[in-house]
Amino acid sequence: MTKVVLDALGGDHAPQEVVAGLATALRKQIARPEQVLLTGPRERVLHELAAHGLTDAGIEVHDAPDVLTGDETPTDAMRKKPRNSIAVGIELLKSGKAGGFISAGSTGTVVAAATLGLGCLEGIRRPAIGAIIHGERHPFLVLDVGANPQPKPHHLAQYALMGSAYYRGTLDVAEPNVGILNIGSEELKGNPLVREARALMKQLPIRFRGNVEGVEVFTGDCHVVVTDGFTGNVLLKVSEGVAEYLLREVFGLLQRVGVEDPKIAAVQKEIMPRVDFSEYGGALLLGVNGVVTICHGRSRGPAFANAIRFALRALEAEVNQHIVQAARALALPTAEPNGS
Repeated sequence: MTKVVLDALGGDHAPQEVVAGLATALRKQIARPEQVLLTGPRERVLHELAAHGLTDAGIEVHDAPDVLTGDETPTDAMRKKPRNSIAVGIELLKSGKAGGFISAGSTGTVVAAATLGLGCLEGIRRPAIGAIIHGERHPFLVLDVGANPQPKPHHLAQYALMGSAYYRGTLDVAEPNVGILNIGSEELKGNPLVREARALMKQLPIRFRGNVEGVEVFTGDCHVVVTDGFTGNVLLKVSEGVAEYLLREVFGLLQRVGVEDPKIAAVQKEIMPRVDFSEYGGALLLGVNGVVTICHGRSRGPAFANAIRFALRALEAEVNQHIVQAARALALPTAEPNGS
């Protein structure tokens, strides 16, 4: 199913920037109008489509009249406002009307709705959020960055499997290098979770490179870096903060020493795509029965356009089917009563 649902009401700048991203995706022929469905309050979404000249484009709008606020928990969102744009979008995937879902709404609500509504892929116990970051040699995927802060070793092993399949399918690398984040490169380094997970990863049908130290994340040769959700979330946010800090300092210094504005602009044009989170659209919720993309809350049009591009690419590459095929071959511990 090569259709994606776009949450028109998710994010700080919705629905204007969401629809602007859709307009960009259509203009650049990233997607065709019949490939994208919108969810949100119908009249509000139709008004925004008209503002972008898309009234007659043939884009489906599915009414989601319940509007979420930033202070609602995922539980409150799903129980008290069941017809919100996230829930309606996930239902469209569950019913088979689309294969992918994109939202810049609450991460917790998207994860909860997708996990409960879609369920996990066959053989996968817990989903993981994967974020693509541009490194010195190539982009790399970090997972998990927030879905599961206290995983078990076999969860991390499955993250490695899923990350390899996603990277291979969407970034056209036949055998991605996979590593596990650790405090040292030596075999005996790490806590019990990391050591047990590393032993499992050695048995997977992936190109496993072993431990990855923090200093190697951006400069090393790993395409996929596996870690727990707590550590991954800290890594992601620290990386964003450091990048923004260094850019402010460097460009401020260039101005102070008298570098001409056109030259500064040329440097900005070269470096910004490498540090801009919008380049890859958003983070992927891997492991659920659908392609789910979680965009940054402050995403603008280019991020949504790129999210559409990568979601469609993942669907066309049948990433989830490859994950299931590989998971079937794994000898994992018997699931516990709570499904973990």
